[in-house]
Amino acid sequence: MLKFTLENCIACNKKDWFKLFTINNWDIIQCNICGYARLNEFPEINTRQDFYSKSSIDNRALIKKRGPAKKLAAVVRHYLRKISGRDKGTYFRGRLDFYLSKGDKVLDIGCGNGSVLSEIRTKYDCVGVEVSRHMAMHVEKELNIKTFCGNFQEVDFGDIKFDAVMMVSLLEHLPDPFESLKKCYELLNKDGVILLKTVNHQGVNRRLFGDQWTGYRPPDHMVYFGKNNLEKMMENIGYRNIIKSGGLFNDSFYCEAIK
Repeated sequence: MLKFTLENCIACNKKDWFKLFTINNWDIIQCNICGYARLNEFPEINTRQDFYSKSSIDNRALIKKRGPAKKLAAVVRHYLRKISGRDKGTYFRGRLDFYLSKGDKVLDIGCGNGSVLSEIRTKYDCVGVEVSRHMAMHVEKELNIKTFCGNFQEVDFGDIKFDAVMMVSLLEHLPDPFESLKKCYELLNKDGVILLKTVNHQGVNRRLFGDQWTGYRPPDHMVYFGKNNLEKMMENIGYRNIIKSGGLFNDSFYCEAIK
């Protein structure tokens, strides 16, 4: 396999990369030591807002729902998640209730249309961050939640600290996951909690399906963690009491940790 000369791996701090796949003209490389994977080159950061424009989002949603089989599958998945408690809104609300008290301050980074915030806004003091302008405006207008629009790393929160930070299906979209999780750490109050969900690169499905795995979506998905290498990176930042969960065949997993 072709080797690459890059900076050290952000998870294990080694420099031993190989080319895993080329998908839609994007090379995905993987650390030979810990299994962390990423795009060999990242898209320009200023193109991200275009990717999450209203027209782009509507077009992707239309493609996902095209045909009766896809529509039926989407409905079935929605209700199965609700019944099993693995619906992301239900799951994150439950974990927040475990850690927090009413009125505590919660930051949702990459809050999208506010699907998770809508589940928790009556109990917690919520703030959102969203790169899509029309989604950020929707959350502010429809949910009455303060929402910063733009790249999370560029948002100035001033002296605000949070009791919990959430990243729901966001980490895989970030070219700077170490720095982003480090900023989350700095934004948390002492004993604050981070809750996140990301694609599971060390899962059975990824190994079974290879380059056809649903988690590979370059250039939208830029980085790919598994439970072990994500835990290692978070420990290096300073997080403690790290808990990972998710079924063997799940395409994603959950992670929570304390500052």
